[in-house]
Amino acid sequence: MHFNHYGGEAALLAADLVNAYAGPDGAGPNGAGPGEADLGEAGPDGAGPGGAGLGEASPDGGGRDGTGRDGVGPGEADPRGAGPGDTATADDPSALLAAHGVVEHALGPAQRRDLRTWARRLADCFGPQDLAERCARLNRLLEEASSRPYIALHDGTPHFHYSAPGADPVAHVRALTAAGLAYIACHADARRLGRCARAGCGRAFVDTSRAGRRAYCSVRCANNDAVARHRARRPR
Repeated sequence: MHFNHYGGEAALLAADLVNAYAGPDGAGPNGAGPGEADLGEAGPDGAGPGGAGLGEASPDGGGRDGTGRDGVGPGEADPRGAGPGDTATADDPSALLAAHGVVEHALGPAQRRDLRTWARRLADCFGPQDLAERCARLNRLLEEASSRPYIALHDGTPHFHYSAPGADPVAHVRALTAAGLAYIACHADARRLGRCARAGCGRAFVDTSRAGRRAYCSVRCANNDAVARHRARRPR
């Protein structure tokens, strides 16, 4: 699966903002950093699509053979579950934005407030949901972003930018993240915008794996969930 800048980095920025400033239900911060996980619908035992995956992870994490094929494997996520979103604070998203190369200077109080509001809007687009409903939400984001795409040549080849040079930083982030999520929905698979399957986590993710079957935001969550299931199966 090929992801361009808007389908990859911009969508990951959206997930980071959600994880930093919106909880699993979009109501408020959950204190968790971002990761990438699979959107596949988990069964009662945590199994992924087709019955494989989450429910079959070994106690030491990974997929049913310990490789992580059906969950999160080596190299597919930060084993600590950390990411740029963990550098954000409730008051200052500057480090998060700088980590993505989006905004290199501090935001004012009103801009920070607007960005937190936008993060809650982005949160609605993550997690299992009806395709038409998700697309309607994405269309509302695109409308609210009010971006004016233009062709840039700064790297020598024509390519789209979704906000004009010198645009307000928050307006730029709105345009960038709305376009990024829309790109995933249209050119990859909208189900790649989801939430970590481990109970109590709920981090937003963008699944950029080849198979598109990742189930957890990090190796840490995969391991913890596998250990919990293993203990639950022990005779009492």
